[in-house]
Amino acid sequence: MSLDSEIVIELIEEIAGKDVVELVELIKGKKHVSEFKIAEKLNITVNQVRNMLYRLYSHNLVTFIRKKDKKKGWYIYYWTFDQRRAHDLYLKIKKEKLGLLKKRLESETEGSYFACPSGCVRLNLENAMEYDFKCPDCGKVLEQEDNSKRIVSIEKEITEINEQLSKPYIEIPKKKPRKKPTKKKPAKRKAPKRKPSKRKTTKRKPTKKKSTKRKAPKRKPAKRKPTKKKPAKRKSRSK
Repeated sequence: MSLDSEIVIELIEEIAGKDVVELVELIKGKKHVSEFKIAEKLNITVNQVRNMLYRLYSHNLVTFIRKKDKKKGWYIYYWTFDQRRAHDLYLKIKKEKLGLLKKRLESETEGSYFACPSGCVRLNLENAMEYDFKCPDCGKVLEQEDNSKRIVSIEKEITEINEQLSKPYIEIPKKKPRKKPTKKKPAKRKAPKRKPSKRKTTKRKPTKKKSTKRKAPKRKPAKRKPTKKKPAKRKSRSK
C-alpha cells in the first residue's frame, strides 16, 4: 500500500482535522522543512503552523530538529513527516474500524430493527418492546425495518478494508531538489580539412647584401715645425 494523497487526506482529517491536510501535503516526502517556510507558503502565522504540527506530533506523525539562528538568536524548528508511522497508524485505525463493522454486521443479520416513520429513532427488538413499539419522541407506531440494503453496504465496506490491509507498504520516494537547467553551448562545427594545393616552388637566388662599412676619412699628416739645431762646440786644441 502506497501512502498516496487519498490515504493521507483520510488519515489526517480523522486524527488532526481538515485544516492540517494542506500542511501535510506540503511537507510529505521532504526532510527538515522550516516552520517559517511552511507559514510563508500557507500564508498563515508561525503560531498557527506550530499548533497544526503539535496535533500531528501528538500521534508521532512528525519529527523535528531545532537550530539556533546566529543572527536573530532564537531557535527555528525543522519538521519531517514520518511516512512509515503514518502508514502504521492508518492500518491500526482500519483494523479497529473493521472490528466494529463485523460486530455491526453480526447484529444486523441476527437481530430485528424497528424505526419511526418520521425518522426519529431506530430501535432493536428489545428496546422497541420496552416502548410498546411506539416512538419515544413523537408517539407514532414503530415499523419493522428491512435492513437488507444496510447489510450489503456493511459487507462491501468490510471487503474494501480487507483489500487495503492486504496490500504491501510502498514508501513514496523523497523528492529531490530540482536542478537549474544549464544552457548548453552550441557545438563548434569543424571546418572540413582542405588538401594542400601543390604549388611550383621557384628557388630564389640569395641576394648579396651590400656591406655598409663606411670608409674612414683620410687624415692629412700634420706639418712639423723645423727645429733649429744648435752649433756644436768645438774643442780647443792645446798648444
